[in-house]
Amino acid sequence: LRMDVLENIKVLLDSWNGSAEEAVTLIAENEQNMDQLKKIEQQLSEDEAFQYTSVEKQLLTVIIPQQQQMIAAIRSEKTNLMNKMKQINQKNKVRDNYVSVQRESVFVDRGI
Repeated sequence: LRMDVLENIKVLLDSWNGSAEEAVTLIAENEQNMDQLKKIEQQLSEDEAFQYTSVEKQLLTVIIPQQQQMIAAIRSEKTNLMNKMKQINQKNKVRDNYVSVQRESVFVDRGI
């Protein structure tokens, strides 16, 4: 049963097209599989939960790096977006300094 869940995870990860958006979607979809895997391991005794078969270990050695690649892609996209936000904020600051947005009130002293 644990093997089936690992296979499902691997199939989903293999369908990744390399984009950060797809990575977020696949990680969200894999959340169900991860929850199912946790339930299975909770049902097993402690010794059985940590005893993976060689096939399961082989699947895990494929799954873990793929997930790390997906997380790296998401982090990279996050960094790019943060840099773009900083650039936009800088442009706004330059614009605001160039064209004064705030108008100061002018008082006329009529000698009263």
